[in-house]
Amino acid sequence: MAQEEADVASAYRDFYRAKFQEDISAGTKKPFLVPLYLLGYWFIPIVYLAIPHKNRPWLYRARWLVLAFTVAFNFHMILNVSSHNFASAYGAGLIGAWGIIWNFTLLVWTEPQWEAKRVEIRRKRRQQDAKRTQNKELRVSSPSPSENGHTTQTTKSSKREAGSADSTGIDPDRYKPNGNGSAHSRKERVDGAATSKTPPEQTELSEESKKLLLDAIPSLRKYHNNDEIVAQLKKLEAEQEFEYYWQEYPANDSLWTRLDWTFDIASSFRMTGWNWAIPCLPPYDLPPTINGYQLPLSTVGPQRSKQGYTRQLTLRSFFLTRFVRDIIPSYLLVDFCAVHMTADPYFILGPEHSHLAPLPPHLTSLPPIVLSAQRTALSFLGVTSALNLVFASGALSLALLPPCPQILRFRAHPWHLPSAAGSFSQVLDRGLAGFWGSWWHQTFRFGFSAPARWLEANGYVESGSPAQRAAAFAFAFLQSAFLHASGSYSTVPARSKWWLPPLFFMFAGVGSTLQTWLAGRAVLGALISRLPRWVRRLGNLIFVLGWMWLTSWALIDDFGRCGLWLFEPVPVSIFRWLGYCPTQDRRVWRYGRDFWPKWYWGKHWWDSGFGV
Repeated sequence: MAQEEADVASAYRDFYRAKFQEDISAGTKKPFLVPLYLLGYWFIPIVYLAIPHKNRPWLYRARWLVLAFTVAFNFHMILNVSSHNFASAYGAGLIGAWGIIWNFTLLVWTEPQWEAKRVEIRRKRRQQDAKRTQNKELRVSSPSPSENGHTTQTTKSSKREAGSADSTGIDPDRYKPNGNGSAHSRKERVDGAATSKTPPEQTELSEESKKLLLDAIPSLRKYHNNDEIVAQLKKLEAEQEFEYYWQEYPANDSLWTRLDWTFDIASSFRMTGWNWAIPCLPPYDLPPTINGYQLPLSTVGPQRSKQGYTRQLTLRSFFLTRFVRDIIPSYLLVDFCAVHMTADPYFILGPEHSHLAPLPPHLTSLPPIVLSAQRTALSFLGVTSALNLVFASGALSLALLPPCPQILRFRAHPWHLPSAAGSFSQVLDRGLAGFWGSWWHQTFRFGFSAPARWLEANGYVESGSPAQRAAAFAFAFLQSAFLHASGSYSTVPARSKWWLPPLFFMFAGVGSTLQTWLAGRAVLGALISRLPRWVRRLGNLIFVLGWMWLTSWALIDDFGRCGLWLFEPVPVSIFRWLGYCPTQDRRVWRYGRDFWPKWYWGKHWWDSGFGV
C-alpha cells in the first residue's frame, strides 16, 4: 500500500511533465523563459521611466502605448505560458497578472517622476559645494517653486499634458502611506530642525535632542554640558564622509543613474526606503542632523511597527533573525507538510479524482469532518511556511550573497529588508481584518491600494468616507483574486478551475466586512467590549479559523487540481532522512533533473532562453 501511495505522486509528476512537453510540441503552451517573460512587468517600465518626461508632454502621453503593450504581453503570458516546474507554472500566471497590476500602478495610478523619492547615500557635500549647487538649482528652476523643491501646483483642472510640472491635481502628500516618508513632512524632527535646518553654530540642545544624541552615540555620555557635546559634534561632523538624502527623480543625471533609480522603484513592491513605503512597515525617513552631524539610521525609528513588522540594522542581527527565526523553522515545517501531502491523493490528484487512489492507513480511520479540517490546516501551514522560507531566503541573498550586495549597495542594507509578516496578535485583536490587513504578507499592498488612492487624490471619493473604504476594500480583494485566477489558469492540468480561487477572496472580503460590522453594532459591540481581553481574542481566533475552514476549499482544492502540492519545496528532506515518512518514497535528495532550468531554442532569438 505504501509503495502504491509513493507511486501515485511519482507517476503524476511524470504525467504532468509529459503533458507539458506534449503541449510545447503542439504549440498550445510555451515555456516560461527568462529573460523574455520578465519583459512585460520589469524591463519595459524600467526603461520607459528612465527617460525624462516631466517637460515632454508627448512622451508622458506615450505611457498609454507602453501600458497597452505590457498589458497585451502579460495577458499573452497568462494564457499561453507554463512550465515543467509545478511552482513556476503557477508563477507564470501570477507574474503575468502582477505585471498588469504593477504597470497600471507605475504608469497610471502614480507619477513617479513627479512624486517619488528615496533615501539614498552620497559623499557629503561641504558648505561651499552646497552653496554652488543651490545657486545652480535656482538658475534652472521654474518661476514658482514651493518650499520643498516641487513646482507649485496651480489648479486641479490644469492638464499634465499641457506641460505643467505638477498640474494633475494629485497631491504628492497623499502618496506617503508610510506616514514618515516625505522629506518635507517632518520639517523639524528635533530641536525644531530637519536635516538642513539646524545651524552649525547652534550651542543650545534641548533635552529631546540631547537624549537622541546620547542614545545614538554612547561615547558622548562622558561629556556633561552642551558646550562639550557641541564641540565633539563638530569633530564628528568634520570626519563624516557620507550623508543620507532624499533622491528625487534624477532627470539631469546620467542614464545609468536614472536606470538605477527606476530599477529600484520597479523592484520595490513594498516601497521600502521610499516616501511611498506602505504604512505597516517601520518608518522610512532621513536621520536627523544636529549641528551639521547626521545621526545614524538607527535614529529613524521605531524599528518595529505597531503591526509587528521589524527590521534589523546590522548584518549579524539580520542573519541571526532571518536564519534562526525564519528559515530553520519554515524549512522544517514545509518539509513536514510535503511529506504528508504526497501521501494523500487529495493533494496529488485534486478533490474530484482523489478516489482513484486509496487513502493511506493513517487517514482512513479519520471522520470526514476531521479529515477536512486536517487538510485545511496542512494546506495553510504549507503555504505560510513556504512563503516565509522564500521571503527570508530572498532577503538573506540580497544582503549577503554576492554579487547582490555589490550591485545593490545601500539597497542591500538590512534597513531596506524588514520582516515579511506582521505580528499574529493583529489576528487575535482584529480578526479577519487583522489577518489580511496586517499579519499576512503585504508584498502587493502598494499596488493593490493604488487605484483607491488615485480615486481619492482626484476627488472621486472623499478621504475616510464609506465610499473610499469600500473602494479600497474592493480593489484589494479583486486584484488578489485576479492574481490567483491567473496562476491557476497557467498551470498544465486542463482540469484546474481558475474561477474558484476568486471566490475565496470574495469570501475573505465578506468575512472581514461581516466581522467588523458585527463588532461595531451598538448593542453587540458594547457587550463584546465588556468581555475580558483573552475572551475577545479567543472569539476572534475562532471566527478566523472557522471562516477559513468553511471557505478555503475554493482555493486549496484548486491547488490540488493544479499539481502545486507536487512541487519539491526543499532540496534535502530532513524528515525522510530521519525515517519519518508515511510512504516508501524516502529519497532524501529531492531535486531531480526535471527540477532545474532548461535551455529552450525558439524560432527566433528572443524566444530562446532558460525555461524555469
